[in-house]
Amino acid sequence: MKARVLVAVRIVLVTIVVSLSVFAQTPTQAPLLELKDLRGRKLSLADYRGKVVLLNFWATWCPPCRTEVPDLVRWQRAYEDRGLQVIGITYPPQSHSEVLRFVRKNRVNYPIALGTEATKTLFTSSDALPLTVVIDAAGNVNEVIEGIVFADEFDAQIKPLLLNQHGPGSTQLAKPRRPRVQKVTVVVNSEGYEPTNIRLRRGVPTRLTFIRRVAEGCGTEIVIPAYGINRPLPLNVPVVVAFTPHRSGRVKLTCGMDMFRGRLVVR
Repeated sequence: MKARVLVAVRIVLVTIVVSLSVFAQTPTQAPLLELKDLRGRKLSLADYRGKVVLLNFWATWCPPCRTEVPDLVRWQRAYEDRGLQVIGITYPPQSHSEVLRFVRKNRVNYPIALGTEATKTLFTSSDALPLTVVIDAAGNVNEVIEGIVFADEFDAQIKPLLLNQHGPGSTQLAKPRRPRVQKVTVVVNSEGYEPTNIRLRRGVPTRLTFIRRVAEGCGTEIVIPAYGINRPLPLNVPVVVAFTPHRSGRVKLTCGMDMFRGRLVVR
């Protein structure tokens, strides 16, 4: 009897492992999404099937978001004929007039849609901003990039998707390369860190640039206990913290009084 029970348990465990393996290999289809653009016209994600889409969640009140826009404009212009489509989705609180002024001033050459908190939640629970969802030509979510998308990251994670669209006749396919240095800008405001969760790759040299924007609060220094980092943060002065994460997992970053909390998510 015991032998039969053990055999049954083993069969169940094998079934679970196989099921999880199959599930892990199944691409995640991007959710259906329909929003209004700045002119009130319908913007549907389904209309861009066949393109590599960068859904960029941003806001005019977010300094790193504003910093990132010129690169997005440049990439849209350079890679449009190879199937790239950037779509900006605003994150509240955000007024229509502010967005329109910013778009005109910066000559944004890709569609902008007015989003909500619920729009972002369709793709991720992360509270990072900016945040870019990479959707491949088949409509699958390929990557979620927290913080600014840097040039090395674009080359490693997005360019290969564009090159693969040339089909069977293509003779040169770029291999994904790890970025030489991963860079993230973190703004320290009255509510804490922006972004709160910072995604990093294990073994890749890292440069975190912290900028404290408010005089009050506990954000006068940055502490990353796991790496023995404790640095003062002068007001409105960029402070670069450099290190290489060697272990996967979640690492706490905080202020000297341990009131602000952020996380490094190392994969």
